[in-house]
Amino acid sequence: MKRFLLICLLFTLRPAAMEIKADTPQQTDSLIQKAESLLYTDPKETSKLASRVIGLCSEEKPNKLRAKAMLLYCHSEQLLGNFDLSMQNLYDVQPYIDPTEQRLNATRISMMGRVYGKLGDYNKAIELNEQATILFKKLGDSISVAACYNERGVIHNFWSEHREAEHFFLKALKINRSESYLPGIVANLNNLCLYKGNTEEKLEYIQEAITINKHLNAKWALGENYNNLGKQLFFGKRYQEALKALETAYEYASEIGAQELICDNYEYHAHVYAAIGVYDKAYASILKMNQIRTKLQSSNRLRNIEQGIAYKQYQQQKYEAEQQKQAYRIELLKRNLWILAILFVLGLACGFYVYKLSKRRKDLELMEARYKLQCSERELDELKMHQQQMELQNIQNALETSRQEATTFAIFLQSRNNLLDKIREMIKEGYKMDAGNFVPHLKKLNAYISQYQDGESDALLQNIEEKNRAFVQRLTEKHPGLTQGEIHLATLLHVHVSTKEIAMITGTTPKTINMNRYRLRKALALEGEEDLVEYLSHI
Repeated sequence: MKRFLLICLLFTLRPAAMEIKADTPQQTDSLIQKAESLLYTDPKETSKLASRVIGLCSEEKPNKLRAKAMLLYCHSEQLLGNFDLSMQNLYDVQPYIDPTEQRLNATRISMMGRVYGKLGDYNKAIELNEQATILFKKLGDSISVAACYNERGVIHNFWSEHREAEHFFLKALKINRSESYLPGIVANLNNLCLYKGNTEEKLEYIQEAITINKHLNAKWALGENYNNLGKQLFFGKRYQEALKALETAYEYASEIGAQELICDNYEYHAHVYAAIGVYDKAYASILKMNQIRTKLQSSNRLRNIEQGIAYKQYQQQKYEAEQQKQAYRIELLKRNLWILAILFVLGLACGFYVYKLSKRRKDLELMEARYKLQCSERELDELKMHQQQMELQNIQNALETSRQEATTFAIFLQSRNNLLDKIREMIKEGYKMDAGNFVPHLKKLNAYISQYQDGESDALLQNIEEKNRAFVQRLTEKHPGLTQGEIHLATLLHVHVSTKEIAMITGTTPKTINMNRYRLRKALALEGEEDLVEYLSHI
């Protein structure tokens, strides 16, 4: 019977065990970090690494690691100018993002807005950009908000709304400078040079961006920087310098295969060649620019992408419906088989279990009674132990309080005894003096008593504060505005010195001490019903 049950259990669990895959979270995390570091240096390598991570991740939905890898893949392909591939993957990644993962959702929406802008649908791009901005603001992610402002400025630049574009670029730059986020700073500085303006100021912007990107080894960004440097030099009619900058930009763009940057480079080359009268080269640059731009941006292409995505989603939904239907049939068949198997097993087991049922019931009742007894005894022992611990703690607290009080009073008595011994010696000296020297001697004795009283009081207070240094530190941290006299009074109250004893130590009256206690309560902002000594003992 037991063997039969074991075989049935193994048969049931075997398919689930076969579906378990090896999880490699450390490997995928390492690959994602490496891909992110190479995004602007080598987008092709980033695309390869992201594809590798996607292959390592499981197909389960949602899947955060897979979603991050797919978004990184989309970003790298967008930098390479493969906008259709990037757009398709941005739609494909949606099922892998958990709806509660607001940051990933916002990143996806932001990237979709960027790609729609690259493909020429600026209204859709602004709509998605605003959605992403709202989400990032809710998350408190100021750097991502700045990135959205930067993309918004790029869209307005496409519409030749340069004033609006500059407004968003400067807002983004302000945020990135406050956060010291270098990639964001260089992106804003670069985009401020997309249009005509104060040439010298914009050249300073682009030179700062180039310096930072060289430090970051961001080749894609350097290609874009030198393109814009060439454009601003063209606006400043420094044509030879512009051609030199554009050649440098072409080298960076060609090295990493950034088609969009190469397209812009041909456009700027055409403007410069036309300005210096080399029309054959200008015409050749325009032909190359149009050839690449036709590949990169086309309204028909965008519609084809959207139609393909919609058809793919329809096919996916249809496939999922069929899978659900098939799964339901399989589950129904499994359930029927299980019911038959269970009925068969129950029929065989009933006879065996009925025989021992009454005996086992009695054994169980006895075991339960013993268990309850043991639990009761254990609870009683725990209560006794807890009570003993509480009593021991109370005794320790009382001993500590008594020790502090004894130490304080002993210090006080020692100080008074020293004072009395010194006074006795000075009185003995007075016995030997004549009447003319006796009065000055008494004045000297009186001055000594006053001076000694003040000095001993200060020494006693310093001694007490030294022994309670931790308390004084906690008190001053919690109430930094206390005066030195209030700190002395609080320390004496903390070690349970009475008002009368404090008056004796400080050489004042109990009435004065009570007034000082009232001022200390106000400094500590205590309510009328709160006990001052109890409050100080808990600091």
